[in-house]
Amino acid sequence: MKCYVLLACIVSFTSLAAQPSVTPIPAKVYVLQPIQNIAPGKAGETNLVFDGSSEVLSSQMMKHTALKAKEKYSFPKTQFREIFIIVKKGPIQFNLNNQVKTLDRGSVALLLPGDELTIFNTGTENTEFYEMSYTSKQPADMDRAKAAGPSFLMDWKDMVFKPHDKGGVRQLFDRKTAMFNRFDIHVTQLNEGNKSHDPHQHKNEEIILMLEGNAEMQIGTEHQKANPGDVVFLSSNILHNLTNIGKGACLYFAIQWN
Repeated sequence: MKCYVLLACIVSFTSLAAQPSVTPIPAKVYVLQPIQNIAPGKAGETNLVFDGSSEVLSSQMMKHTALKAKEKYSFPKTQFREIFIIVKKGPIQFNLNNQVKTLDRGSVALLLPGDELTIFNTGTENTEFYEMSYTSKQPADMDRAKAAGPSFLMDWKDMVFKPHDKGGVRQLFDRKTAMFNRFDIHVTQLNEGNKSHDPHQHKNEEIILMLEGNAEMQIGTEHQKANPGDVVFLSSNILHNLTNIGKGACLYFAIQWN
């Protein structure tokens, strides 16, 4: 398997992710650039969604990767960052600290500092995933992370759906990590014509990642379209909300931290 080219890119990107960035990430919709083809001789292709700093994080990078069939992608062990992964197109086999599990679309993984992860495309078509890697401005608190629990894999099929009057929600977790005092992630299903809530603001920074449907994001005084695959970065205390402007329900990750 020709994974050495992709691994070189991984090392380059992760080295960059470990360095403090002085450029704040702008609050806006980041339109996903589809990966149409993977060059011959390469295991995969990676697009950078955004890279910069924020109020809480000295470095935060969001990437989108397509991996060829029968190829592997390894995340080098480091003490300086955490990684959160969302499967965009599966199935993908995860090997996390020798725990092996095959996960499909919407499934996630949290990799804490010092742990190792390798993923393997066992299928016959390209798979895709998002990778958010980040380093806190505060020193990593490994005791806090250990008390909250280890790195983990979470299958979409195990995420409990709780319906409500606007659609429903899957609460994935709300916990501490080495980098975060609080890391809160849920997946919202929002029915056609509804808005998530009235425009509001909060200290937590937030990412909205669209899985399905068509939405309009209010970000400050601007309104921007968000479609499947797109990623929205919302800085601390910026006014925002989301409205489903498409046909049928929309589905999106809401990722908050402080």
